[in-house]
Amino acid sequence: ASTGVTGALRTLVSKEKRRFAQDGFNLDLSYITPRVIAMGFPSEGTEGVYRNPMSEVVSFLENRHHGHYRVYNLCSERSYDPKHFGNRVKIFPFDDHN
Repeated sequence: ASTGVTGALRTLVSKEKRRFAQDGFNLDLSYITPRVIAMGFPSEGTEGVYRNPMSEVVSFLENRHHGHYRVYNLCSERSYDPKHFGNRVKIFPFDDHN
């Protein structure tokens, strides 16, 4: 769970963006509808300190939506091992707006 310095750092990096900060989670994600979530790219290593850590995203989905979720990766520049999410990943690459 994101608490303390890492949680504060993620909040600072997010600026005015909405975050999910409940039940010990502090993630860059929002419920669009009760069944659709938009979130920042799940990261590992050092990047996970200020972005959504992969382990916390997996924990969030497993705790709140166990067995009833699919991840759609829309990022053309980056990918991750679908095994993190029980191979429930679909890839639809779009170029970043930058």
